[in-house]
Amino acid sequence: MTPTNRFLTNPSPAAMPRTADVVIIGGGPAGCAAAWAIERAAPGTRIILIEQSGQLAAGSSLASLENYRTCWAAPCLHRLMQRSIDVFHHADDYFGAGTKLGMKEQGYLFIAFTEAQATRLKEDVEHLHRCGLTHTEYLNADDIAHRYPWLGDRVIAAKYDPIAGWMDSNALVYALANATQSTTFLLETKNASIRTSGNRVLGVSTANGDIDAPNVVIATGANARAIGRTAGIELPIVMRPRQSFTTGWRHAEYPEDAPCVISAAPFPHVRPEAQSGAIFGYEYKWNTAKIPNYNGERTDALIDPIWPVEQLRDPRFPSLTLSLMAKQFGHKPGEGFADPRYLRGIYHRAGYYVYRDNAYLTLPDGTHEPYDSQRAIIDVWPGIDGLFLSIAHVGHGIMSAPAAGEILASHVLGQELPDPSFVGFNLDAHYVEHDAGGLSDNGIKAALPSDD
Repeated sequence: MTPTNRFLTNPSPAAMPRTADVVIIGGGPAGCAAAWAIERAAPGTRIILIEQSGQLAAGSSLASLENYRTCWAAPCLHRLMQRSIDVFHHADDYFGAGTKLGMKEQGYLFIAFTEAQATRLKEDVEHLHRCGLTHTEYLNADDIAHRYPWLGDRVIAAKYDPIAGWMDSNALVYALANATQSTTFLLETKNASIRTSGNRVLGVSTANGDIDAPNVVIATGANARAIGRTAGIELPIVMRPRQSFTTGWRHAEYPEDAPCVISAAPFPHVRPEAQSGAIFGYEYKWNTAKIPNYNGERTDALIDPIWPVEQLRDPRFPSLTLSLMAKQFGHKPGEGFADPRYLRGIYHRAGYYVYRDNAYLTLPDGTHEPYDSQRAIIDVWPGIDGLFLSIAHVGHGIMSAPAAGEILASHVLGQELPDPSFVGFNLDAHYVEHDAGGLSDNGIKAALPSDD
């Protein structure tokens, strides 16, 4: 077991540690993975992790679907996920004997209702096979009828990733933390700011006192821009609120051992949850007009987060997601996803997806066309020695955590990247081929009905 005195809550001046080799700001998956990976690569490194909440993984991780998959089109992304999943599969070796991550590797199933959608999925699988992901499968209508008859006859094709599923994200974060030996975790430690002198990091100040350290890591999710400003820098990130909801009921035809199903555009998705429930997500297009009493410019992303994020929940989200899926699957009122029992006792969550805001395609005429990248920024900040970033993990900070931590550790320790393709996570990597979309590879999104 991890010694309890390594977890200090709102430490007193006497208990507050004053020096470290590395200070990590942020106690989510990115921060805890960074501590874990640095220690694995350089045992004995004195690390202090600062978290403003009373527990680890208290931010957007709480709103996560907790999923993971390997079928990413960009090599840097699928190699990142493959490495992390290898760690999950060998949790005892990496985190200690008896580690339980609550993994349910039931697969990801991207489905098609039209011939055009089927062609796209087949092309996706062919590309993934060329990348070496030969475990992914293209399923035709007969395959689906045999394996997943409960999907109904509207589904004519699918892309299947068997090395995919979901896990207990809280268990993962604490497994990363508990596997460390020389890291001290400061909880309920607020007002963290970075101290610098000229082009050099000096350490971190908090409401509980100062810590001197030559290296500081920003891993604070939606609050990363604010932390960066304390060092006089503006991080290139934006954020969008994303929603999910859990129900305690699931229609009888939808089995407990089903994969996570990603429906066709605009890509609502669902997976089983517990014995009788389900959890739904939908990355619909959002803009600031949906924020109550918001007077700023109308945009599809925020520069700074609005707290509490729960105020950005759209009360229509659960019913509209279910209505969309019922329409796609052809469920009549009272059937399948159109059964009103899905709306009883739902747990509706919101969190932020944080994106890099410096991704663009350079067109033949030299102009830049921005796009929504799926790549995190895991790198050194230029111009300030000792400042490092593990930010903009979009919606997959949990599934990528171990490998992302290893990339960050290589930067902090001045070592080679674990994989050459991981240069795609550099701050100045503005474009990587096949890096677009999310659950889709082409970035298609659809809007919820607007009130304006």
